[in-house]
Amino acid sequence: MVLIFLGNRRKYIVDKRLKLLIWFTYLSADWIATVALGILSKDTKDHKKDTNFAIMAIWAPFLLVHLGGPDTITAYSLEDNQLWPRHMLELLYQLAVAVYVVYRSWNTNPLKYVTVPIVMAGIIKYGERTWSLRSGSSDGFRE
Repeated sequence: MVLIFLGNRRKYIVDKRLKLLIWFTYLSADWIATVALGILSKDTKDHKKDTNFAIMAIWAPFLLVHLGGPDTITAYSLEDNQLWPRHMLELLYQLAVAVYVVYRSWNTNPLKYVTVPIVMAGIIKYGERTWSLRSGSSDGFRE
C-alpha cells in the first residue's frame, strides 16, 4: 500500500525518513512474496494433513501478481533498470514455484479453476514489470 500511494512521489519528496520508508518497502516487497511462496511450496508436502491447504494454495497465484508490483513504481532508481535480467530469472523461478503449488493442490482444491486466470494475470503483470525495466535500461534506450 505504501508503494501504491507514495511510489510515484518519491522524486518529489524532500523528507529523508519518507524516502527511506519507500526505499525499504520497495526492497522488502519482493523478498516477502518470495519467502511466502517458499513456505507454500514447503507446505505442499503435507497438504493431505492440512484441511486449509485449498485456501493456502490460492495464495500462490496472488503472490505472483504481487511480485508484478504496483503500477506507480517499477524501479526505485535508474540503476535498478540494469537489473532486468535478474528480474527475468526471478519471474521464471517464481512462476515455477507458483505452478508447482497450484499443481500439488489441483485435485483437492475446489477453487482450482480460479487459479488459472490468476496465474495468467501474474505472468502478465510480472512480465510487464520486467519489460518495463528492460525498456528503461541503457540498452533499452538505445534500441
